[in-house]
Amino acid sequence: MSQTTPNSSALPTEPPELAARREQLLATLEKEAKVATGTAEPVLRKMHELLANTQPGAPFNPALYEDVKSAFVNFTQAPVFPPPAIIMECLAFMQERQVAFISATQR
Repeated sequence: MSQTTPNSSALPTEPPELAARREQLLATLEKEAKVATGTAEPVLRKMHELLANTQPGAPFNPALYEDVKSAFVNFTQAPVFPPPAIIMECLAFMQERQVAFISATQR
């Protein structure tokens, strides 16, 4: 049995600036994951999967969130210095996206 389910149709429409930002981040993640070393590489690959999974119509995959968490735990136990800046950019994007959706549903 698959753990993926379709996204709820109750989600508001994604602002175009978020979609554009996600595409930029996905391209950067893909590029940086190819040259990343150590524990940074799995974090970047899982962040890429996670951001791709936020595209409208993408199936919801709850296991992906555990995979990202596990990659981050491994990264914190054996960090790569300096940490790739794209990681913080992705986290900021996810926060901005959450705020945008929460704001849209409260209107």
